[in-house]
This record gives sequence, C-alpha cells and structure tokens, in this order.
Amino acid sequence: MKNLLALLMICFSAYSHAYPLEHNYWSHRSVLFFAPQQDQYVEKFEAEELRYRCQIKERDMVVLVVTEDAKAISSGHFDDGGFEYLRNKYQASLKQYTAVLVGKDGREKYRWGAETDWQKIFSIIDAMPMRQREMRDAPSVCSA
Repeated sequence: MKNLLALLMICFSAYSHAYPLEHNYWSHRSVLFFAPQQDQYVEKFEAEELRYRCQIKERDMVVLVVTEDAKAISSGHFDDGGFEYLRNKYQASLKQYTAVLVGKDGREKYRWGAETDWQKIFSIIDAMPMRQREMRDAPSVCSA
C-alpha cells in the first residue's frame, strides 16, 4: 500500500510531466545538480543559471538543483519520491557534487562535479543532431 501511495504521488506531482519516470523521451533537456547542502557551489550554480537563462531556455533546458538539506530546485517543487528516483537513476550521491546533462531521449550525455562550465554544456548540446535541427529552424534570440 505504501508503494502504491508513493507511486501515485509521483505520477500526480506537478513535475511528473517534466521528469517522466519510465518514459524513453523527455520533452526537454535537463541539467541535474546534486549537492550535499546549500552552499557556495550551489549559490554559484544558481547565479550562473540566471546569467545564462536565455541560452538555457533557448536550448529547451530545465535546471534542477537537489540538496539533502533543502531539496531545493530552481524551477518549482518536486516530491521526495521524484528526488529519490532521479538520484538513483543517475547514481548521484548527496555526499558529493554531481551534475548530469540529460538529453531529450532521457539518457545521460555528460557528467561533472561542483564547477559548471556552461559554455562547454552549451557546446555539447549544440553538437547534438536534434539541437542542430532546432538551430536551423529558429535562429538564436540570445545576445552573446
């Protein structure tokens, strides 16, 4: 019964559409940043996310920050079951910094630690075939 309740909570959470649990394709790309606690690395990551908001949005990305103490995210609320699922799926220990780039196909594309090189992330995404098509169809609206 507990497992059924947990499953229902995940299925009906506000982000169940944003982070599909068992689907093969996501509607967006994701950057998942797992951290032991809310600290200077998380603050820097969040500040850089704001700085690059246009480029992130243009690449159809959702950014999620998960800390053990705050279970915070950058774009809304997520239930504990969803946090646990993502942590397990991407084998991210909350005792260390782990960031994961996930493609629209739901697969891990790149992994790194506490420091994020957004230009490298954008380059990785821009080299993806689906992103190449997106760039041909809609030129950039973001300033350099």
